[in-house]
Amino acid sequence: MSRRLFVLLPLFLILAVNQKSAAQTCSPGNADPSLTICMPHAGDDLNSPIHLQIATNDSAKVDILQVWYNGVKRWENPVSSADFFLAAESHGPYRITALAHDVSGRWFHSTVNVNITGQTYVCIPEQTTSQGPRSVVICQPTDGEIHFSPVHLTWNAMATPGEQPKSVQIFVDGKSVFQTPPALSNGFPLPATALPMSIGRHRVSVQSYDSQGPFKSTIYIKVNKIYQGCAPPTVLPDINVCSLIDGQTVNGTILLKAAAAASTGILHLSEILDGNQVFAIGNHAILDNGISVTPGPHTLVIKATTNSGQHLQKTFNITSQ
Repeated sequence: MSRRLFVLLPLFLILAVNQKSAAQTCSPGNADPSLTICMPHAGDDLNSPIHLQIATNDSAKVDILQVWYNGVKRWENPVSSADFFLAAESHGPYRITALAHDVSGRWFHSTVNVNITGQTYVCIPEQTTSQGPRSVVICQPTDGEIHFSPVHLTWNAMATPGEQPKSVQIFVDGKSVFQTPPALSNGFPLPATALPMSIGRHRVSVQSYDSQGPFKSTIYIKVNKIYQGCAPPTVLPDINVCSLIDGQTVNGTILLKAAAAASTGILHLSEILDGNQVFAIGNHAILDNGISVTPGPHTLVIKATTNSGQHLQKTFNITSQ
């Protein structure tokens, strides 16, 4: 699986956007039932995210549409057709299967094979062409996506004509977890972030503000596993360390998995071992690494700075055998 989440956010200083699940140009086949994948085409060399257009023909009502990448379910919605962008997690061959279910109990599918040659971490022009004033488009993830944690989010906010958005704020299940500003990179508002989320279904809203007030877009996603770090703390702001307890004994390596969260997001994370900084990263809310230590007692301090300037800290006394 790709480590695409660790591309530095300053590289993301391009506008971002979302997409909608409503096929516009894909015509279904004549068979009953049948499922047609109009995009992508078999054998295509593509950059991620992949543009998918899917249509069905069924005398019974289609109540579930799914997309599977290489045998793993990555998207599901209660629709009969779809037009959206769905990220791939790595380069190389991809077997894309669209699977439909109807109210009579029938399942039917279609498959295309493509090759992923590159990754795009912000919105592509096709995702922004129909965006109007005072709107937010969430580019990644897409509504209905099934994703690991941390979740890479990128968006585009368009204010009233003649204005720029004053701020963009992200809510997960109604709780603010990121805001720009104060989240900045080289003085510019960030258009993307990676957020830890717990396993389960989540409501993700990206809300922007201009002189007329707030406007937002909301999607629903499902987190199926924790790929890096931990689930976020339940009370904000805080740091959740899920791989260590105070007083733990290790065998030469401290395995560190952690996630930090705050209403404005996390600016900086660092690891201090016996008074010396051994690792630091900016604009990320998770830690997932190992620290080699000599035999004996050690003190590990995990520090986080929120985008609003608040400092958080967790300390662990550890003995290495």
